[in-house]
Amino acid sequence: MSRRHAHFRPSEAKVPQSELADLIDLIYAAALAEGATWPEVARHIDTLMGAQQASLIVADENGTKRNVFLEPGTYDERLRLYYREISPWRVEAKNGIRDGSAIVGRVVRGEEIVPDAAFLNSEFYNDFGRHAGCRHMIGGLLDAETAATIAFTRDAAAGSFEECDRRTLQTLMPHLQRAYQLRNRLNPDASRLGAGALDALSMAVIVVDGNMHVKHANAAAVALTNGDCGMTVSRTGPEPSLGNTILSARHRDDHSRLSQLVAAVAKGSSGCALRIRNTRDEPASQASLAILVSPAMTHFLSGPEAGCRIQPGTAMIVARHLSHSSLPHPGLMCDLYGLTKAEAAVALSFGGGATAEDVARMRRVSPETVRSQVKAILRKTNTSSLRDLERIIAISSAMLPAAL
Repeated sequence: MSRRHAHFRPSEAKVPQSELADLIDLIYAAALAEGATWPEVARHIDTLMGAQQASLIVADENGTKRNVFLEPGTYDERLRLYYREISPWRVEAKNGIRDGSAIVGRVVRGEEIVPDAAFLNSEFYNDFGRHAGCRHMIGGLLDAETAATIAFTRDAAAGSFEECDRRTLQTLMPHLQRAYQLRNRLNPDASRLGAGALDALSMAVIVVDGNMHVKHANAAAVALTNGDCGMTVSRTGPEPSLGNTILSARHRDDHSRLSQLVAAVAKGSSGCALRIRNTRDEPASQASLAILVSPAMTHFLSGPEAGCRIQPGTAMIVARHLSHSSLPHPGLMCDLYGLTKAEAAVALSFGGGATAEDVARMRRVSPETVRSQVKAILRKTNTSSLRDLERIIAISSAMLPAAL
């Protein structure tokens, strides 16, 4: 969390019960994703205790650790996590878990678990804490099994935490523990909701970071990249897990264009479409893999505390073979847009760049009949052109179940 100048209470000021009650309600609201977030909780506790930074380190299902008290996409999150993992306070907490001396739920101050001399000589303090305002700490262990710790810090000028701060945080600790347990029970299902929706699509969807490292690939994308297509996924680490695989295009020029586009979207661009060749020797004019790169949304990758907004530093790639027809059933077009059966059949005939004359020949009717039907189709689907109609058809085709 970015450093703040919090409001400092007098050392022995008593926190009003109403203020504590409101904060406890906020903690549970964040755990249940009911109109509050963990960063909001951190800001309120910071203000209540005169802290300047807060951390609640948790591990996601894939083992990736993150500070849920930080706003999603915080620039220096990885740096901060690295130093917080090697902080003497957290190391002592882990040692206490191993030897059984750590008491879950007990609030302690930094100087009670690490002597000042040892702390001031540590790599954590000299390389990070001194500059980041982490001189004094108060916190505790929320869960021994997952080594989940909560901590609040101040810089040297603000002074150490006092007994009143311990009492305040001790009052909140049981609620923070229960909220953390609720988060663990609810978040896995909630965080998989967006991914599960993607897996149900027939279109290939891949979420990557700005360096093309794969963060999620739906079932259709796995099948696509395992087959004969212009994109492939390769391992970059010892294990084939998320973050250890990278997406690339087989053709060098296509890979360069795709990488540039993904990097731009990860930095805030709106995205664009392109075509990718299936092989290294395929002419650019015959590229048949259509790619749409756009911003990814937080609910595809995170729990409910992240909300539903653009996920900074990521891009979503939607891909499909232009040569592999994947059209919705005419009945679906009738249900979605109120088309007649004849209009639905005509609408689906325009895929692949067909003209009104092409459709007329195929259906053995006059071009005037087709043009009249097209006018009705465009009006009912609220589209402005045949190309816009193709986009609607492509979106509708995504409602088809993914192939097993």
